[in-house]
Amino acid sequence: MTTQRRRRAGLAAWLLTFAVLVVGGCAETETAVGIDGMVRVFSSDPAHPVFGRASDWIELGDTKTMHPTIAAGDGRMALEVNAGGANGAALRRLDAPLLAMPFLFWDWSVVDGAPEHPVSVVIGFADQPMAQDSPFTRAFSPASPPRFSRSVALVWGSSALQRGSIEAHAPDGEGRPHVRYVARGGRENRGRWWSEHLDLSQIHAAAWPGVDMAQSRVVFAGISTAAGTKGTMLVAGLRLSR
Repeated sequence: MTTQRRRRAGLAAWLLTFAVLVVGGCAETETAVGIDGMVRVFSSDPAHPVFGRASDWIELGDTKTMHPTIAAGDGRMALEVNAGGANGAALRRLDAPLLAMPFLFWDWSVVDGAPEHPVSVVIGFADQPMAQDSPFTRAFSPASPPRFSRSVALVWGSSALQRGSIEAHAPDGEGRPHVRYVARGGRENRGRWWSEHLDLSQIHAAAWPGVDMAQSRVVFAGISTAAGTKGTMLVAGLRLSR
């Protein structure tokens, strides 16, 4: 395993462990499905761009370098993430049935950084419905992510030839596994926008073929940074769809 992959494995372990250590429990999501059948992880509200309603989000680790920005060139609203060498994650609490809303869309552009980029899109899955005992009242601040069963990081690989590959990591102390899926990669593909369209149910089936997805739900989606390397990424339009 390369040093970079060890760092990413460390991020996975950190994210999974952090969910156990912080104080908090399940809460009821208020995220609505739009009339077009989409859940927009990133907000299009001009008054609160990208993050939208603060109470839908959780901040873990170092996120001070994640901020909404106007991407140069086409004027689109994006999240600029400057990975500074520390673990961090901004996660939106969701509650979407995986098989009913399996498609994930987003646009991203690598500005600079290590060949295997430290910024990734992260998704959490749970096998049981979320508890309905309390509403979300916490602001965008250190808090507990929803309880989850497994997670996947969608990464920018060092080579374009890695696209579509899956790398599994051992379960954490709670038995929750994590995989890395290379959504795109290569230095030659940097410096321009790429529109992604992935079927999360297919990735889930390939990573965990023994799991019945009938009860699986997407319980968080967001952006993470891995410790050890630096790099800047622009991410826009993150959303789930039927």
